[in-house]
Amino acid sequence: MLNLSVAGMLEKSLLASDGVWLLLVEVAIPDSGEPLRLVRNSEDIVWNGCSWTAFNFKLGEVIEDIEGKPEAVPLQISNITQIVQAYVEKHNGLTGTTVTLRVVHSQHLDNTLPELEEIFTVQSTTCDSKWVTFYLGSDISTQLRFPFRRVLKNFCAWRDQYKGLECGYAGALPACDGTLQSCRARGNAMRYGGEPSIPEGGLYA
Repeated sequence: MLNLSVAGMLEKSLLASDGVWLLLVEVAIPDSGEPLRLVRNSEDIVWNGCSWTAFNFKLGEVIEDIEGKPEAVPLQISNITQIVQAYVEKHNGLTGTTVTLRVVHSQHLDNTLPELEEIFTVQSTTCDSKWVTFYLGSDISTQLRFPFRRVLKNFCAWRDQYKGLECGYAGALPACDGTLQSCRARGNAMRYGGEPSIPEGGLYA
């Protein structure tokens, strides 16, 4: 479920020493070449060649039907400025349009692939003086990609990010060759980005 997976990613930000996880919302606007792009942050950012406007929004609890099945996820976007409400009123509540949620890291905005991406359809919309609430589809996510990296048996996925957030190595040795042996030589095997236990050929997680 989106509410759980995104919450998990954001929870990890509490443990991060450098930067934070950022939640991005992209709302498709009918008859417009540009979607509405928002980031839950204190300042605007540029990611993947696009500007994302700092905005207050939040994910609500998953709504369940009487049988306990997930029915919708409320996405609440601040309505103080009424910017979003103007789109809602103009386009029939934006019902049926696409909402994409992504998680990126503030220290890796040069990475064009998000850590998580989930795509939804707006089922219904409500507005009051504080919030515009989009109720995102009952199937929870029409598309889910997490993580994006290919997992290989004998090759570290963090080789191109040596000493980066995922690699975590902080020693003086030069860049390694991506093998578990090299990672062990640096005392960093716990952060190895390969998966020795999987079959040959790798997999896409």
